[in-house]
Amino acid sequence: MKTVKAGIIGTGFVGPMHVEAARRLGFVEMVALAEVDDATARAKADQLSIPHAYGDYRKLLANPDIEVVHICTPNAGHYPMAKEAIAAGKSVVCEKPLAMNSKESRELVGLARKANCVAAVDFNYRFYPLNQHARAMGRTCKIGSTSTPITTGASSPTWAGRAARSPMSAAIGAT
Repeated sequence: MKTVKAGIIGTGFVGPMHVEAARRLGFVEMVALAEVDDATARAKADQLSIPHAYGDYRKLLANPDIEVVHICTPNAGHYPMAKEAIAAGKSVVCEKPLAMNSKESRELVGLARKANCVAAVDFNYRFYPLNQHARAMGRTCKIGSTSTPITTGASSPTWAGRAARSPMSAAIGAT
């Protein structure tokens, strides 16, 4: 099987999980990462044994060896980074949400189709046994009527009006 060379933008909470999961596939080589500045990028790259480190994600996107980019930044950065990655001819694996609204999401889907790039949104909770059980219970009406969506996780989602405060948020202009 062909080795796929990947890069990752954002190595805070979920980024290292993407690195580990990609490596476990056996055919993905994480060759670069991007962070908020050069020092943070180098430290994270050393920690994760990734050879190339960039303090600007655009430099990662300019690397011709990288075929796919994992976007693991605060939510507000997903759309512009995915758009630039697709424009650079890279396939994208993006943390959820893909964008901040359906108009942006539709645009990215169209751009990926035109560029013949693979575009995927990571939703790792979907196949957790507890979530599958809750889904089955909802489908068979064993939990009764629901009027409030059930959510899992302990993140600080920007879609809920509580933008995560992190160095990457500042770097991408999220408020």
